[in-house]
Amino acid sequence: MADNVYFYCGNDEYLVGTNARKKVDQICPAEEQSLSLEVIDGSASKVDEAIAAIDQCVAAFRTVGLFGGKKVVWLRDAAFLKNQVIMKNADVKRLLAELSNDLKAGLSPDQFLVVSAPGIYKVSGFYKAIKDIVEFEEFDIPERDYEARPVALKRAKSLFKREGYSIDSDAADLFIDRAGFETRQIMNEVEKLVLYKGEDKNIQLQDVQLMTAASHEAVAWDFTDAIAERKLGEAIRIFRQLLFQKQTAIGLIIQIENLFQNLLRFREYMEIGWLRMNGNRIQWANDEEIDDYFAAMPDDPRKMHWFRASKFANQAAPYTVARLAASKRLVVDTHEKMISEGSIPHELMLETLLAKLCAPPRRRR
Repeated sequence: MADNVYFYCGNDEYLVGTNARKKVDQICPAEEQSLSLEVIDGSASKVDEAIAAIDQCVAAFRTVGLFGGKKVVWLRDAAFLKNQVIMKNADVKRLLAELSNDLKAGLSPDQFLVVSAPGIYKVSGFYKAIKDIVEFEEFDIPERDYEARPVALKRAKSLFKREGYSIDSDAADLFIDRAGFETRQIMNEVEKLVLYKGEDKNIQLQDVQLMTAASHEAVAWDFTDAIAERKLGEAIRIFRQLLFQKQTAIGLIIQIENLFQNLLRFREYMEIGWLRMNGNRIQWANDEEIDDYFAAMPDDPRKMHWFRASKFANQAAPYTVARLAASKRLVVDTHEKMISEGSIPHELMLETLLAKLCAPPRRRR
């Protein structure tokens, strides 16, 4: 493995950037950077931009440093490395092959390469060529909510503790609901709360409610919560806010489909006795049949964070299975009409859907 090639990637942009910057500063102190550091912008979204960045990187190691001294190259924010289309381009593949060959041959002791990227296309020949010869660190936020949430919660509690503060359990759950899972956003919101609390070292629920801004993800949760709880006015208000924030009606109806899929299955689990409410929390039955059933599923609901799972169960409880199944069919039908019919604006179709979903159940005569 090359001792002077460092690769940092992942969708946690803050940790990727922070660790790359630390490594650059470690091998090239600030007072040396004006002469010894070359930063190459890798935030390319087009093939010709990616080619220019790679070509510049290759050329950097084929020229000696100023006065023959240390040469540190930082290929920063190399977004093209995870773009399958760009990575399959013949010229890009050729230049990356040249770079990987140079790295395999070995850089001189006073040459260093640091790469930071939001990800890398792991089927590419470049990744296969370098993965065993570079120091590779990956910082990813898990895609599934039940996997990402505990990681973010642990990170937030650790940051509060580092600042000398404690946070109540309910307050911590609400904090992550609002701040989301991205490290940079969590750090920003921790800093705000610390400044607000001052000498009072205990952060409570009302502090989070007052000071923590809702992320786009949290606003989307507020949207689906309003639908599940049949709060039509709030659902439409948040829907229009999300449209203003450049969300699409198609993207939002997919979230509504996921909502009713979860509500329906939680209601079914309650009906057959696999799940019961214990106050505001839920309790799963201990049964081999349940273990076998969930083992075959791609997302075991028992692994979902208790706060989110309890919310689904509480929201599903007032409905019947039949009502939730009918609502799910209505959402799917509307989604299909959005795709197939072009005469009615998607936004109008979705607002009509919200009115139907949030309508109170009809009383039987």
